[in-house]
Amino acid sequence: MVNRKANRWIYPLMGLIISAMLGGIYAFSLYYPPLQEAYNLNVVSPLALAFSIITISYSLFIIPAGVIYDRLGPRIPVVSGACVIFSGYILGWYMQNFEDWERAALLYYIGLGFLPGLGIALIDAVPRPLASKWFPDKTGTAVGTVAFGFGIGAAVVTPIIKYFLTQGVFLTFLYMGSIYFVVISLLGIFLREPPSEFRKLTPTNSEIEKSEDYSLIQALKDKRFHILWFSFAFSSFAGLMVIGNAVPILEESISPENLKLIIPTFLILTSFCNAGGRIFWGNLLDRMGPWRAMEMNFMVTVVALILLSFCYSNQYLVIPIGGVIYANYGGLLALFPSAVALFFGKKYLGRIYGAVFTSWGVAGLMGAVGGGYIRDLTGSYFQAFYVAVVFSILALFLVYRGSRIHKSEAQNRDRNF
Repeated sequence: MVNRKANRWIYPLMGLIISAMLGGIYAFSLYYPPLQEAYNLNVVSPLALAFSIITISYSLFIIPAGVIYDRLGPRIPVVSGACVIFSGYILGWYMQNFEDWERAALLYYIGLGFLPGLGIALIDAVPRPLASKWFPDKTGTAVGTVAFGFGIGAAVVTPIIKYFLTQGVFLTFLYMGSIYFVVISLLGIFLREPPSEFRKLTPTNSEIEKSEDYSLIQALKDKRFHILWFSFAFSSFAGLMVIGNAVPILEESISPENLKLIIPTFLILTSFCNAGGRIFWGNLLDRMGPWRAMEMNFMVTVVALILLSFCYSNQYLVIPIGGVIYANYGGLLALFPSAVALFFGKKYLGRIYGAVFTSWGVAGLMGAVGGGYIRDLTGSYFQAFYVAVVFSILALFLVYRGSRIHKSEAQNRDRNF
């Protein structure tokens, strides 16, 4: 058992690398300028729509993907997802045959929106639930390690994308699709479920209770599920709004002569913040429990958004303040799957995790397109930051309510005992 416990870290580490490939979507706005030039587009929202389609497609298929994982294990959904992503990027490469946007748009939205979203759903339904099964005693830390990969994805792929873009945006789609396919497929075939003896391990923090195994129907009837769903949607808005519009936000506020340096620097450094936030907040959850960790995350996000609204034109402040927002958003991808595992058990974790994460797709639609729409309507992203503040405050209220319900139920159990 001791040796197996020592070797189990290989699975979160493989999940980290797989997630880093998926995290390439956080650098998606790098494609906007060359596509605007190729198709003579003056607005951002038609291009940002593909990012939103990714999140919608992901949210639509994450529950079926979770069911596939629960029934067939980790290998089939991961390898299948890699094939789907590759086929989508092939369609993106094929866009070069259409000179006008009206004809190319359909391929763009299917190849770089719908299919990547489907592929990411098939793949992402696996690494975090699998890590939580291998580490029932350190769920937050293990899930945070996997989520670290998703966060650091932009740092990994940004220099690669920037290099390939010198050869043209359409060839870049072909090259990136090939990289995603090879790396994810090779790692996916080595994933496996833990032996049954790992189920006996329990959280090291006595404040975090081990839950019974809920079915999806039982979870849907639980107040905690609804609080998690809405608070995840509201809290994700801020991060996805900034991430989905990162390049045009910088183009709006930073002088043109500094953009070539600021854009890749911002994307790389904030991706490290995104990644580091996942381990930090996951570890914090293990120490203090999910509700308190979420409350702290949302409060810091509100302050950072207000500061960013005044400072995003300052090239020296935009990166550290943006980094806080990225770190807190990254933390959500450790906090929420860990909370699902702790509240509803591990047996049907894939599908319950998927049901909660449909809210991420809603947030992606509201955040990426909403932020771009506000910019196109008002000429600035300033107002978009305050919309994000409102949603973050709503999320804070919900998790505060969840913590009160949890304390009340715990007190009732103590009285009955």
